[in-house]
Amino acid sequence: MYLDKIHFLQTGVSLEISTKALRDLIRHVTDGQRIPELAKICTTRDLYDYLTVIVHQGAEGLISRRYAWVGGIKKNLLAGQPVAYRQFDELFWRNLDEEDPDGNEWYQLTSNEVFRLQLNRLLDIVRSAKRNLLQRVDELPDFNIGWA
Repeated sequence: MYLDKIHFLQTGVSLEISTKALRDLIRHVTDGQRIPELAKICTTRDLYDYLTVIVHQGAEGLISRRYAWVGGIKKNLLAGQPVAYRQFDELFWRNLDEEDPDGNEWYQLTSNEVFRLQLNRLLDIVRSAKRNLLQRVDELPDFNIGWA
């Protein structure tokens, strides 16, 4: 799988885009918890809230190159702790006049067809969990799921 795999960048950074938070959500839904939260996931962009990035190696170099934007995630980057996907993505931007090796590799990683296919597969898993939940709705306590 493209996600939940360590990617090695030419800049010496190794990182993983983790789906653990999404897997935890789906597991809790099968336990009858967090149902409304699952119901709100409708597009691949909604999945970004459930992705994290873990930098396994090269955090110091990444931080030194992105020091002006690293802000509140520096501690987690250095400790190899998960950082929200959206926060990590904000470290980079596309400017045609700028050489940004970390940003170039990040965008190659997250803007290609394989990444989009993985997000679509994740969304299919979410949709399947929703269908399974709807099939069990008679077995669950009276939750206000909010699905129309």
